[in-house]
Amino acid sequence: MIRDALFLARADLRHYFRHKQVWLWVFVAPLLLTYLIGSLMSAAFRPGTDHLAIYSPPNAGFLADEIVRRLAASEYEVVPVQSAAALQAYPLRLEIPGNFTAAVLAGQKSEVRLTCRNESVFAEYDRFRINRAVLAMLADTAVLSRGGRTPTAADFAALAAEPRTVKLHQVSAGEAKKIVLGFQQSAPGFIVMFTLLVSFTAGGALLAAERRLGTLRRLASSPISRTAVVTGKFGSRFVLGLIQMSFAMLTAKWLLAVNWGGPRLWAVLMLLIVYTALCAALSVLLGSVVRSESQSIGLGVIASNILAALGGCWWPIEITPPAMQQFSLVMPTGWAMHGLHRLLNYGSSPVSVFPHVLALAAATLLAGWIAVRRFEFR
Repeated sequence: MIRDALFLARADLRHYFRHKQVWLWVFVAPLLLTYLIGSLMSAAFRPGTDHLAIYSPPNAGFLADEIVRRLAASEYEVVPVQSAAALQAYPLRLEIPGNFTAAVLAGQKSEVRLTCRNESVFAEYDRFRINRAVLAMLADTAVLSRGGRTPTAADFAALAAEPRTVKLHQVSAGEAKKIVLGFQQSAPGFIVMFTLLVSFTAGGALLAAERRLGTLRRLASSPISRTAVVTGKFGSRFVLGLIQMSFAMLTAKWLLAVNWGGPRLWAVLMLLIVYTALCAALSVLLGSVVRSESQSIGLGVIASNILAALGGCWWPIEITPPAMQQFSLVMPTGWAMHGLHRLLNYGSSPVSVFPHVLALAAATLLAGWIAVRRFEFR
């Protein structure tokens, strides 16, 4: 039986790679979409830069120095520039007007100009941090100006050195789930998506075509057993998925610098191998229930795209509502992505993904059993 199954698996693989579209969807499309979506994601959600260029003219006074000091304390890397024109070379820049200190102490309006070239969602965070520094300086100015006094730079230094009467006590609220962006999200996501897509379309369509052309009926009249036929069909799709997965991981590693878990790589491979086996079993099942190649391709494209979107392959599932995050865990794509994020991005131990592996393995056995029961030679 094993010899017959290997013979059929090799024949199917040779058939796959005779078609240009298989090469496109196995090797080219996943890499292109990984790069495109990863780049767009990084550009759209890139955090604000920590380099803040500041131009403060010589007559701006000590209150301008106070703003700079507070910004440096808020973990900005302050870059002083010598002219307003030099600010144009920096994406995040702050321009303090001349006579700033004199205007503030006289109660006159004075405008501090902030420019954020990268208008992402993180630009609001930059505005918040810089506004906080300016408003804190104004609050201290109001405190030191009580009684009609005119505060000096020494007064601000003395105030900063005073012990704080209110202290903030902070404790951890649990593990922080960062939003995974860029290639670290798109590379695993499109491996999971395209392994399922190619299994459904190429694998299911080939089985439907063989049934339509009578190839399966000829196999039924040969000495090859039914079990060997189903095993061979499963094996060819499983090996195709492994080739696709290996190529995607290697190219993402060397071309896009994707981190595949370091010492946890074996757990990543275990998870992806079991997921690939599930895709192969679902491919045989789909090919056993459809009646034509067009049905297999249509259902395969629709199902794989829906499962990919809801399972967190297209975007970080962490940006969706909590109910959607929980719903993703009822789908195989969600099991795979959740386990991959744990291993690759959250530093979890391999033990934490054992439930994912067991769930995928159980689903593989169930899908394989149903596929065997539904398999027909005509």
